[in-house]
Amino acid sequence: MAQRIVKAGLAAGAALMLAACGGWSDPTTAAGSAGAEGGAGGEAGQDGGARTASLAQPDSLTVAFCKPVEDGTGGKSYQVVLRSFAAKDGAFAGERSAALPPATEPSGCDEDGPSYSADLAFNKDLTLVAGLVKGDRAAAFDMATGHEVGAPDPDSFSKRLDNGSAVFHPVTGRLWYDMGRVDDGAQGDLGSRDPKGGLKTEENTAFGKIPDLLRKDGPTAETALATDDVDAAAVPAGGVVATGNTTYGVRLSKVGPESGGIGAGVYLTEIATTGLDENSKVFCEPAFWRNATTLVCDLQQLTFSADYTKLLKTENLVPENDRINGQPVLSPDGKSFAFLSRGEDGRSGLFRGDFSGGEPKKITSVDPPVPDPEREMRTTLIRWN
Repeated sequence: MAQRIVKAGLAAGAALMLAACGGWSDPTTAAGSAGAEGGAGGEAGQDGGARTASLAQPDSLTVAFCKPVEDGTGGKSYQVVLRSFAAKDGAFAGERSAALPPATEPSGCDEDGPSYSADLAFNKDLTLVAGLVKGDRAAAFDMATGHEVGAPDPDSFSKRLDNGSAVFHPVTGRLWYDMGRVDDGAQGDLGSRDPKGGLKTEENTAFGKIPDLLRKDGPTAETALATDDVDAAAVPAGGVVATGNTTYGVRLSKVGPESGGIGAGVYLTEIATTGLDENSKVFCEPAFWRNATTLVCDLQQLTFSADYTKLLKTENLVPENDRINGQPVLSPDGKSFAFLSRGEDGRSGLFRGDFSGGEPKKITSVDPPVPDPEREMRTTLIRWN
């Protein structure tokens, strides 16, 4: 998820950048007012309270927007915007916007398109976004100001291992990152710290102990793999993960012996799964596991045998349609899911579906916060709070 992107250039303040990009799209008249229940979103935003409300309100859905902006010197700056909407009726619930500092690469803004682990770019309460400074130092930035938190002493004389990725653990809230190499002796240890506490709170996990993290639980496994740019969905108990690509389709892997190289991904050993083999590939991107054997992959549900050696059943979660659908997230009670969908008019919307069946229900329209005629903005459904 936390994949490398073009180094950012000079960044202005959030308000100035939005003005330069062509103005702000007010969610009270755009996204919120198009909700499935009528104009609930507009009413929520009129008093301005939602502008400062918590983004992680219970039963709300959060969408992230990331837009690269040319800085005039051949580089790019990045504007990151978060908007939350009530899962019930699409009412606008809150917003934050941050223009990140110069030479900063925000996690989750890769130009290749949405990644299901992009939610790890943000901490639990959605007040911080992870990124890299100058392409090699893990950092966390305040979503209200864009300023780095817990920054190292600028006057210190020190030499640290480079970092290649930076993500947040979804449960502990600690900032995780891989420890790269300053010579051939380093083997990709993992580092983590309290993002606001800075380097004095740093803890390292030795390369040889990474399998323990992958077996600990699902959130920890996904976080460890994300530091190695492996976008994976882990079973709740950990130890088994699903990945997918456009060449081989969906693959299941278990924690195994080191296969050579650096990074957490070298400890994954592919499981031979009938139904996912060369003659019966399934092409979708794993989103999350509902339980130990049921995987939601794009908007399909795949059910496996207890030992993961056989794909037992494949079900579509939405009726056949001509829309562009993806990025499902699981509801807190596990009974429903939400996803983004774009119609023929080019507008995206938030939709809600139930695992019990039926046609999905539109929650609200999701319009970009700034004009995006070149379609450079990455829009990602982050989570169901």
